[in-house]
Amino acid sequence: MAIPPKALDFSLTSVAKIPQSGKDRVATLLDSGNLFRYSEGQGSDSAVAQLEREFADFFGKKYAIAVNSGGSALFIALKAAGATSGDIVMLNAFTLAPVPSAIEHSSCEAVLLDTTADLVIDIESLKYAIKTTGAKILLLSYMRGHIPNMDEIMQVVKDNDLTLIEDCAHVMGAKWKNQDMGTLGDVSCFSLQTFKQVNGGEGGIILCDDEDIAAKAILMSGSYMLYEQHLARPPSEVFDKWVATTPNFSLRLNEISAALVSSQLPILREKIAAWNSVYAQIASGIQEINGLSLPNISPHLQPAPTSIQFFCSRDEDEIITALATAKSLALNIKWFGDPQARGFTSNYHHWNYLPGQKMENTDEVMKGLLDIRLPSDLSEQQCKDIIAILRYSF
Repeated sequence: MAIPPKALDFSLTSVAKIPQSGKDRVATLLDSGNLFRYSEGQGSDSAVAQLEREFADFFGKKYAIAVNSGGSALFIALKAAGATSGDIVMLNAFTLAPVPSAIEHSSCEAVLLDTTADLVIDIESLKYAIKTTGAKILLLSYMRGHIPNMDEIMQVVKDNDLTLIEDCAHVMGAKWKNQDMGTLGDVSCFSLQTFKQVNGGEGGIILCDDEDIAAKAILMSGSYMLYEQHLARPPSEVFDKWVATTPNFSLRLNEISAALVSSQLPILREKIAAWNSVYAQIASGIQEINGLSLPNISPHLQPAPTSIQFFCSRDEDEIITALATAKSLALNIKWFGDPQARGFTSNYHHWNYLPGQKMENTDEVMKGLLDIRLPSDLSEQQCKDIIAILRYSF
């Protein structure tokens, strides 16, 4: 019997340190006690307002609206883009619970779309759903950083006059043919949660170029009558059209989270390069292990991975045994085929609030799909330690 490798002496839940500029800004905020973005004074020195301007500039968009979570960003984006109660919203079956939950929150109906072996939306499933449901909204989730052929997606969107909302929670800084993800659709939503590309603890950002969507999103986020304190906003006369009929959902981002994220945007590309290096090392090791394989990644994609997904071709009992072995050596591997939702992993069978839908390809893909979080600062030796445990466990 093979001698087991040493257990990991580091955590895959570790995150990169906050830049000193972020710590200094937070200390100033704490000293002032002003942690709410709005003021009855000018309010232009708000950390949230400044982050919105920085975020819009980073991605080359006109408007950015900061909210308290990625899920809230999706909910507001749907409402601001015109989704009303009972509307059908098409959505990847392979995504995480906050995404269909945003559709449920907006009182719309989710129609799931099947998944290919490369963990992306099935184009034919999308075309079929459009034809059979008449749906006009596509909430496209780039789950775990897996991005479909966007040329094909955008052609379908154009041909069918769809509203495209991009869920960019896992792809901040990724590019398709050198174009930033989050700049292709009508609206895009990002997450600022700790394990994403930038760490605000919690939070979300909505990006768009449509002045009406932006004005409604600002009002919905909870700006009261202080929307002029936003630095990345439409003209005031646009708000005049919507202010009396748009609800305030009070989903604002706080000043501390904004200050933390502002300090990380300038080093985002550097962090993505580090993540890609870590991914390449782990992927290379996985490819050498019998029974494990990786999804294909388009050569047109410049990824921004914070985790790695791979397939195990063995049966359920063998997968459970392998996961237990790895866990005994302090390597936590998530399994999308698990009958129970655990932590940050789930599949559509766990969302019983959705109407019954059967996604055969997705089921086939999920049953052997495994997932490991990848801190951006893993050393070469730490990558080797992870691979050694995978080789021993499987």
